[in-house]
Amino acid sequence: MKIIIGILIGISMMFAFQKIMSEKDRSVDRIENIDTKANSTERIPADFLVFYTQFHSDSIFQITHIDFPLEGLPEYADSTILAQGNFTWQKEDWEMHKNLDARKEDFVKNLLQVSDGLIFEFIPTGGEKKLWIERRFMKTNGDWRMIYYSGLNYRR
Repeated sequence: MKIIIGILIGISMMFAFQKIMSEKDRSVDRIENIDTKANSTERIPADFLVFYTQFHSDSIFQITHIDFPLEGLPEYADSTILAQGNFTWQKEDWEMHKNLDARKEDFVKNLLQVSDGLIFEFIPTGGEKKLWIERRFMKTNGDWRMIYYSGLNYRR
C-alpha cells in the first residue's frame, strides 16, 4: 500500500513539474504590452492611489488592509506547493511591503484595473523579466484591501 501511495505522489509531482516547465517560457506579452496610457493615473481611481501610498508607509494600516489568511504563493514556489494549490500567507509571518524608491515614479505602469474595484499589480524583475511579483487589490465596503500576493516566481 505504501508503494502505491509513493508511486501516485511521484506521478502527481512529475505532472506538476512538467506543467511548471512548460509554462515558465510562455509569452508574457499580454502583461508587458499593457497600454500605459489606459492605465495611467487618470484611469486608476484616486482613492486607490491614496490607499497605495499609505499601504506602503504605515505598517498598521497595511496589516489591517490585508485579508488573512492571504491567498497566494511563496517566493520560488516549487512543484509541491503548486500541486497543493492552497498556500496562504499568515498574519504572524507577514513582512511589511515597502514601495521601492526606484518604482515610485513608474509604479502605475504595473497596475491593471481589471474592473471597478479590482486592480492587479504585476512587478517584473530580472534581465529578461521572467520573474514576477503579483498582487491583487479589491475595494470592499468602501476600503481597498490586498486579496492576493505571489512572491517572486516565474510568470505563469
